[in-house]
Amino acid sequence: MSKDPRDGVVNADCRLHDVANLYVAGSAVFPTGGQANPMLPAVALALRLGAHLAQTRRA
Repeated sequence: MSKDPRDGVVNADCRLHDVANLYVAGSAVFPTGGQANPMLPAVALALRLGAHLAQTRRA
């Protein structure tokens, strides 16, 4: 996840840099596995993505 396509596959809204309407929800956007359970950050990202999609749908 990054602003620059050279540094990550998705942007801050979890949208792929190279595909206009493809979003990735879940822990697949994390750069590493980490040592802690990623459930809460994955849920937070999914909720944030849902809010973003709802807002862009209304626009």
